[in-house]
Amino acid sequence: MLPYDENSYSRMLEGYTVIVATSGSISIYRIPDLVRDLRREGADVIVGMSQSSAAMVSPEVMRWASERDVVTEITGRIEHISLFTENREKKILLIAPASYNTLGKMANGITDSVPSLFFSFAFGHGVKTVVAPAMHRSMMENPINLANIEKLRSLGVNFVDPIYDDEKAKLNGNGAILDGVCRSVHKDLAGKKILIISGRGEEPIDPVRSITNAGSGFTGVWLARNAYRMGASSITYLGNTQFDLPGYVKYVEAHTIDDFEKKTMDEIEEGYDAVIVNAALPDFKVAERSQKKYSSDQPLRITLNPREKIIYKIRGKFNGRLIAFRLTDDIDEDVMSHFNNKVDMAVVNTYANGPFGKVKNSYRFVWNGGSRDIENAPKPIMTRELLKQLSTML
Repeated sequence: MLPYDENSYSRMLEGYTVIVATSGSISIYRIPDLVRDLRREGADVIVGMSQSSAAMVSPEVMRWASERDVVTEITGRIEHISLFTENREKKILLIAPASYNTLGKMANGITDSVPSLFFSFAFGHGVKTVVAPAMHRSMMENPINLANIEKLRSLGVNFVDPIYDDEKAKLNGNGAILDGVCRSVHKDLAGKKILIISGRGEEPIDPVRSITNAGSGFTGVWLARNAYRMGASSITYLGNTQFDLPGYVKYVEAHTIDDFEKKTMDEIEEGYDAVIVNAALPDFKVAERSQKKYSSDQPLRITLNPREKIIYKIRGKFNGRLIAFRLTDDIDEDVMSHFNNKVDMAVVNTYANGPFGKVKNSYRFVWNGGSRDIENAPKPIMTRELLKQLSTML
């Protein structure tokens, strides 16, 4: 198995074979690294190359990246058929980069290259297909090309849109392509709207200072990515994070606890199927906030009063599934009683190993009538399993 960073992959392609078909584009130089990332995500990868792409990057490079033989021509072994016939539900065709020429052939039934031949059989055989275009922007926006893309979309082909940069429509990043490939086969949350409340909360004591914590939003980012990978139709991230959020996530920024509460109450009116609260929010409220900056020349005493938990306010207006995180010193505590049975599921973890950021931890999922322990798991895996459990409740 190819070594991988446990904080960067949720292993959602384990058990799948991804056949990567490349066409002629300068973006071909990106594909060996993409192949390695697909393998780090758990997939077995086989590469097929058009003649023009094989002239740009040697097939030997792809052989190194995939550790499998590379298809550069269709022989008596009828590779465009034999690669896809067995276990089709575990096969995925990824055409990347997809050139203007290749998209035209796919949309119009022309099969004179390895990518177009792969597509002709695989798509007809029911294999999930993902396309990542890359070309000059004017070519991408050519009405004929757009019509070809729309035709393919309407037939069920999945697209990972390019990144526009001046006159270029560049191949999207590896992370976005991995997300698109995973989404093509995982449908646990298909059609569901998910609201994720994440990041660190701040309780101001004066106009420039706040009481806060070390929350980073890393768990929330992976909840968003894995929700998309599982087919969620709408994902909103409310809060803040130190990490990049994918473009498919709606971002509602909040920092102070007052912001969190107001924006959450507004947002839950949008008809979500589930709300997941993993934000590290203040449990206390400053009794009296100063309207002026406190002087640092003298001692300061601040009174903190318990604050009503945001989940209780959410439950007062929201009838969908509500999931809350609980950080404690006893992973086996009666967490449902702690939340006054206001949540549908609780995720319990302890602070013994430092819970924030890129760390591994043990978790306990608890719901009415059941529980599940997740031992020593990185957050990409924990959030994947949490969303799988949630999907059984929707």
